[in-house]
Amino acid sequence: MKKLNVTLMVLVSLCGIGRGLPLLAADGQVLTTVAEVRSLSAVEAEKHYPVKLRGVMTFYDDGLFSRFLQDATAGIYLQVTNTLAVQAGQLVEVDGVTGPGEFAPVVVPTSVKVIGEGKIPDAKPSTLDRLLSGAEDSQMVEINGNVRAARFEKSTGNYFVDIVVDGERFTVVTKQLPVAKPDALLGATVRVRGVCSTLFNHQRQLFGFRLLVPNADGLVVEQAGPANPYDTPMQPIDGLLQFTPQGSLGHRVKVSGTVVYFQPGNALFIQDGSHGLHCQTLLREPLQPGDQVEVLGSPAKGEYTPILEDAIYRKIGTGTEPKADVVDLNKTLKGAHDVLDLNDMLTGGHDCRLVQISAKVLERVDRGVNQFLLLEAGDFIFQAYLPQGAIADQLTGLVNGSEVMVTGICLIERGNNWQAGKDWRAKSFRLLLRSPKDIVLVQTPSQWSYEMLLGIVGAIEVVILIVILGVWRKRSLA
Repeated sequence: MKKLNVTLMVLVSLCGIGRGLPLLAADGQVLTTVAEVRSLSAVEAEKHYPVKLRGVMTFYDDGLFSRFLQDATAGIYLQVTNTLAVQAGQLVEVDGVTGPGEFAPVVVPTSVKVIGEGKIPDAKPSTLDRLLSGAEDSQMVEINGNVRAARFEKSTGNYFVDIVVDGERFTVVTKQLPVAKPDALLGATVRVRGVCSTLFNHQRQLFGFRLLVPNADGLVVEQAGPANPYDTPMQPIDGLLQFTPQGSLGHRVKVSGTVVYFQPGNALFIQDGSHGLHCQTLLREPLQPGDQVEVLGSPAKGEYTPILEDAIYRKIGTGTEPKADVVDLNKTLKGAHDVLDLNDMLTGGHDCRLVQISAKVLERVDRGVNQFLLLEAGDFIFQAYLPQGAIADQLTGLVNGSEVMVTGICLIERGNNWQAGKDWRAKSFRLLLRSPKDIVLVQTPSQWSYEMLLGIVGAIEVVILIVILGVWRKRSLA
């Protein structure tokens, strides 16, 4: 019987190899190559087949939960629960069992032994399509791309370099850069050799990837960016993403303006004359409203007007905070000079600009880390909200019906019914409040509301009726 089982196993293996199908492990079989482990389904890998591998550590950083090994057949992730005394480039022997992993099969080591110095395997040239398919998970790959951003993170001791290939953005993680400062990589074309680390959800589905560079040769500059990025010619904000025969998407541009709002490591809003701009930035060098700045970034489509992605900036002067554009939605300032109405707002010309509106509070809503006000002015209802982390104790005193003056950055909500021509109007807008100080209480609601008066009148009528009935009863008894 035992001989029959062995024979069947051999036949199944031969059939599988002949047809290009994955080789299924059998109970008690020790897997000795990474390719054998990777061929298992999640169900098979969960049976914890014994594994004995010899290969080179292609990347190791316990702080990033990144531990990869590659042998002559393929690369794989090591799922360990304790810190290993290993480094990238070392030749190791791994004993352990298979595991299903959270995306692809993994090895769960019971022991890892360093047996000498090895050589990082040559990276295999890959394509964006293969990287996005998941087929390159845990493998040493090579690809060229353009650098959009670069930064050093103290918490991990790594440089994070954001790369774009055919419009797709991903991150490269490395301990060393081929240049003196991260900013010197901006706009450069680079060749990356690293381990493909898949990003996935709880349903074992890929939503992205990053490349982990194991050594100094893993990031090479193929074509340098500008020596001084700020030498880029200046252009006005309203010129972003306008038509040019060669197109402008993906090319870094430089604009200048006055700071309206700055949230360190997240967002910068600036204005130049009659236009505003939202700049996405990871920088934290402090800025104040009124500061004059030059900003470099990659223009991209926003909700209505363009935004700048991966923005860097430098302060070139100081000044006063821009004056907010006054908006009258209640139609109480007819004929007033330079006052905007609802029609002006919904044309979208004041997107990302500072505006000021008088309105009535309909509701105050707490949604996790955000504070929202539902406001009404005239017949128009809109939202104003405070950014994450803002202390909003002042809002607790606002009761429904309060009259307020709010100052914030107008963000157009385009809606789905865009059409060409001057008659088109946006669906709505919302206001980004910079701090609770942007909400000024003008008047609290009267204590004698219409509903309260109706209640009092009703109560008086009941009392009068009771008195009349009492008098009538006394007279009847007499």
